[in-house]
Amino acid sequence: MNKLGRNDPCPCGSGKKYKQCCLRAQHAPAASDHTDAVPKAIQWLVTKYGQRLRDALDVGFFGGLDDEEFARLQTLPEEDYAGIMFNAMEWLVADGFMTIKDQEHRVADLLLNRGGPLFSIEQRQWLERLTTIPLRLYEIVALTPGENLSLKDVILPDRPPVLVWEKSGSQQASLYDLIAARLVPVDDHLELSGAVFAFPRNECWALLEELRDELEEAEPDSALAKEITGVIIPYHWLKLFVSDVAIPQLVDQVTGDSVLFVTDHYQVHNWAALARALSGEADIIGNHEQGWSRLFEGPDGLSRESLRIDPGKHPDRLKVIYHTQHTADVGRPWFEALVGTTVAFRSREISDPKGMLANLPADAAKKSTPPTLPPEQLTALIEQKTHQLYANWSDEPIPALNDSTPREAITTPEGLAQVKFLLHTYAHNEAKLAIDQQRGEISYDFLWHSLGITPE
Repeated sequence: MNKLGRNDPCPCGSGKKYKQCCLRAQHAPAASDHTDAVPKAIQWLVTKYGQRLRDALDVGFFGGLDDEEFARLQTLPEEDYAGIMFNAMEWLVADGFMTIKDQEHRVADLLLNRGGPLFSIEQRQWLERLTTIPLRLYEIVALTPGENLSLKDVILPDRPPVLVWEKSGSQQASLYDLIAARLVPVDDHLELSGAVFAFPRNECWALLEELRDELEEAEPDSALAKEITGVIIPYHWLKLFVSDVAIPQLVDQVTGDSVLFVTDHYQVHNWAALARALSGEADIIGNHEQGWSRLFEGPDGLSRESLRIDPGKHPDRLKVIYHTQHTADVGRPWFEALVGTTVAFRSREISDPKGMLANLPADAAKKSTPPTLPPEQLTALIEQKTHQLYANWSDEPIPALNDSTPREAITTPEGLAQVKFLLHTYAHNEAKLAIDQQRGEISYDFLWHSLGITPE
């Protein structure tokens, strides 16, 4: 066969250079003979079938994307696109079909039957196993960096975790990371096939719901189940690259009103008289140096802040800050009646947090802001707030549990598995936040204890 140059157009018809497309999908580290099996198969498919290979990928692997999403995929950074093509090519070998002379053929049959490329015995065995093993969704429940991962099937939680030899991936992974992969037996152990589909736990709910619905009537180890996961998992994974980030609607947990940052600016005529007026109110705490807060008791019995009075940096100015439009509309006449002529209103500033989030720079999430409190104080404060926020968690309906409460959900095996998955998600997110915020990690053990269940 003719050797392709790195800068030649890729024969699969993607329009990219060969080095930026299918060649990148062939560069697996050659640790043993079987690791060359998929790259060798890809090389043969690209050279022999070209555009028909691309058509098979467009229909099978990329078929769930619309034209706009597919176009957006083409504009991704080269490294991201190369990773997608690596997974796509392995998927094609394991699950794909190709149309040749109006007849549909399994790609695996084209490779392994008569007329296919010449493989070594080890390479052929690897491909034969790869084409029978389904793509499944796992969470990492234990790991030894540089050695192995312990993976638990998310959709079949009754199955015990399996140990997988994985050197490089185990060094980069974190506990409770969510991945989809194929686990291939090699001698007396399991290995990842190569392609790994990583899912952020906070963005996996639609994937989990669709997998559970579609697999409900399928035998777990059947060809139908393999086909279902081979379609659904790549679709949801590709959506992570092309979907706009959904900005949540922020809601005040007590009033249910939309969060809106409202700041009233005042000029101060008499600080002493202002302080006397504020000190005479039982629901006001604070002082000139630290600022003042007006507190109220919420339905849960906890004290909360309805407004904050910030002296600011200017000697004759202060700000009164509210978190919803309603508290601002009620708070301003109350404040001005209380302090009278000690201040004069100057202006009102309104900031929508949803709009602020939408307009963040693309790299804003990567920039770390050092905490303003010492780490131990920040940890203690967040722990206190976490316990307050989740005080009634066990008996509150949760969308991720189909609007059941955790206590209701654990009465069935399926619900118990979903509650455990949700709690692991909390722990996973907290571990990452603690690193980003340079503080200690908060434990969610109190939620397990509130339900009388254990992580195992």
